[in-house]
Amino acid sequence: MTYFFPTTDPENATGQLQDAYAELESMFMMVPKVFVAQSMRPDLVELIVNYVNRLMVEDHELPRATKELIAAHVSKLNACAY
Repeated sequence: MTYFFPTTDPENATGQLQDAYAELESMFMMVPKVFVAQSMRPDLVELIVNYVNRLMVEDHELPRATKELIAAHVSKLNACAY
């Protein structure tokens, strides 16, 4: 995908960004493009990855599968292809 600003793909990432991408890879078996689009600020990507992990991946009151079903339903209601 081409962006109008510089981004860093997972295979070219280093340091803090590489660590964040590795965490995303372990959570989703891929690095979602929405995180690549934010790669200009590795410090913020790392914070967002930690937030997503705590919100969506870790089991709390709801298991991960339930949270993902809710997210998919909301995306459908909003006609969001992502």
